[in-house]
Amino acid sequence: MKQFDRAGEWLVVLPDHVASVVLAEKLEPAPQRVDHPSGRPWLIGSWESADFRIGEAGATKIATLGFSSAGPQRLAQIAARTRRVTDLDSLGGKLPGCFHLLATVDGVTHAYGTLSGLRKLVYGRAGEVTVAATRADVLAALTGAGIDEERLLLRLLVAEAVLHSVNTPVWRGVRLVDEDSSITLHPTGRPTVTRRWNPPLDRLPRKPAAQRLRQALGDAVQARVDSGLKLTCDLSGGLDSTSLSFLLARSYDQPLTTLTQGAAAPGDDDPMWADLAAEKLPGIRRLMLTFADLPTHYADVLDAAKVPGTDEEPFPGIEDRPIYRRIAALLGAEGSQAHLTGEGGDEVVQGGSAGVFDLFRTQPRVALAYLRGYRALYHWTWSDVARMAFDQRHPYPAWLAARARRLTTHSLDDESSPLIQMPPWATPDAVAAMRDLLADEARRTRQHGHNWTAHHTIWGIRLCAGLVRRTVPLYAAEGVRLTSPYMDDAVIDACMSAQAHERRTPWEYKPLLADAMRGIVPDQSLARTTKAEGSPLEHAGIRTNVAKLAALCEDSRLAARGLIDADKLRSICTSFQMRPFTPYAMSMTFSCERWLRDLESTAAMEAS
Repeated sequence: MKQFDRAGEWLVVLPDHVASVVLAEKLEPAPQRVDHPSGRPWLIGSWESADFRIGEAGATKIATLGFSSAGPQRLAQIAARTRRVTDLDSLGGKLPGCFHLLATVDGVTHAYGTLSGLRKLVYGRAGEVTVAATRADVLAALTGAGIDEERLLLRLLVAEAVLHSVNTPVWRGVRLVDEDSSITLHPTGRPTVTRRWNPPLDRLPRKPAAQRLRQALGDAVQARVDSGLKLTCDLSGGLDSTSLSFLLARSYDQPLTTLTQGAAAPGDDDPMWADLAAEKLPGIRRLMLTFADLPTHYADVLDAAKVPGTDEEPFPGIEDRPIYRRIAALLGAEGSQAHLTGEGGDEVVQGGSAGVFDLFRTQPRVALAYLRGYRALYHWTWSDVARMAFDQRHPYPAWLAARARRLTTHSLDDESSPLIQMPPWATPDAVAAMRDLLADEARRTRQHGHNWTAHHTIWGIRLCAGLVRRTVPLYAAEGVRLTSPYMDDAVIDACMSAQAHERRTPWEYKPLLADAMRGIVPDQSLARTTKAEGSPLEHAGIRTNVAKLAALCEDSRLAARGLIDADKLRSICTSFQMRPFTPYAMSMTFSCERWLRDLESTAAMEAS
C-alpha cells in the first residue's frame, strides 16, 4: 500500500489470531516482519535493524524498538522468567533507554510506549480484531479511518492543562494507549488497557533524589552509547544539554561533536556559557551555527512537508520546522547517526512553580516564603496569586468542567493562570463544540498524580514529548535519530520522586540537576542562574513571512470546516496585534492548516 511507503519508521502489533494473516497481507510489502511462536504475524513494519532487539524463550518473545540497554541475551533471560504479560509492565523504568516494549507470551500480545509519549502506541479495530501501532496514520490507513474533526478542533485550543488534547490521535476510531498504560491483545482479538505506572509521591529529600537522578541520567546516556551509533550532542550553554555533553564525554570512546547555536536575542548569554563548558571538554569538535545561518520562523510554511512520517498529525511548533530541517541537514552531513538533545530537561527536572499552592497544605510557612520568592521573580500581583489558588482548589476534572462552562475566545494575554481558551479567530460554532468536548472530557478524565504539581509536571512532559516526537522524522530524513534522555521513564520517575519544592525554587536554578551533576559538570557551569528567551525571533519571523501566513488564510481548509474565521486570522497576522499568547495560538492554527493541505498533497501524489 502506497501510504506505508511514506510513513518512515512504523510498526503494527497484531494479535495471535487467524485474522492477523489477512491484515499482514494488507500491510505488504513491508521491510520487516516478526511472527508469533505460532507462526502467525506479530510485528510488521519498517524500522532500522540497529533500533530493534529481540530475545525469546519457549513460547515467549520480547522485543524493544528504540534505544534500550537490553540486548538479545538479556531479553531472552527476561523472557525465560516471564509467566504473565503484566510481569513486563515495570520493565520500562528498569531498563534504561527510550523504547517500545513488545511481547508475545503464550499467545497473548502485550505492548507499551514511554511515560512521556515520545514513543507512543495507538490502537483500533481492524476487521475481526483490535490491533496496535506506533503511528496513528498507519493504523488509520489500515482501517480506512478518516479525520475526526472534533479531535482536530482540540488542536486549536490554547491550553496549558488539558492533557487529552496533547497527544490524542486525530483519526476517527484510532485511540491512544495512555502513556502510563499498556495494551494487551488477547488471542480472541479482544483488547485490555491497564495502568502500568502511577506518579510517585514527591517525598524523597533532595540529596537522595539527586543521587537517583544522577544514576538514571547516566544510565540513559550510556544506553545511547551502547547502541554503537555515531553520536552528537547539543551544547547550547543551558544546564540540560551541558550535563548531557559531560556525561557523554565520560563514556564515549570516539571524538565528540557538539552543536551550539548563536544568540537567539539580545541579552541571550547561551553562547557564552557554551564556550565556558567547551573549555572543560578537551578534544570535542564544535559545530557552530549563527542565527544568520538559519532560516526564519515560518520560512517554509507554504511548502508541502514531503518528509516520511510527517502525515500522522499536525506539527506543533510549525514556525520552528525550517530551523529543525537546517540543523538536521547539518548533523546528517557530519555523519551523525543519533543526536542527543536537552529537550525535556525543563519539564522533567523542575516541574511547575504551581507546587507552591500544594505546599500550603503540608508546610504553610515554607510555602509562604516560596510564594514571596515567586512573586518577586515573576512579578505576580496578589490578584494573580488569588486567581491561581482559586484555580487549584478542586481536582482536575472539576476544574476542567468549570473551565468548559466559561470557555470563550480571548485576547490571549492572561499569563497568570493555566489557560483554556479559544483563539479570537475561532468561530462561534467551534467554541460551542469545544465546550461540549471539554464537558464530556471532564466527566471521564482523571487527575494525573496526587496533586496539581504532579499533574502540571506530567502535562509539561507530554507536551514537550509531542513536539520532539513530531520533529523526529525531520532528523530521520537526514539519517539522524533525535533522542532526549531526559524523557526516559527512569529519569522521569527519579525527578518526580523528589520533593517538589526542592526540585524547583525561586532562589536556585535547577537545584536537583545541579546536585546530581556535581563532580561531573564543572562548578562554573552549575552556577548558571539565567535562561535564554527566544520570542523576539519568533516575532521577527512573523513579520518577515507575514505574506506567507496571509496566503494560508486564502481558501483555508479550517475555515471550510467552519472552525475558524480566516478573515479575522489574516487581520490579526497582518496588523501584528500580538498579545503574549498570540504567537502560540497562531502556531497551533497554522500547524493544523498546513497539515490538512499536506494530506491533500499526499493523497494527490498517491493517486497519480
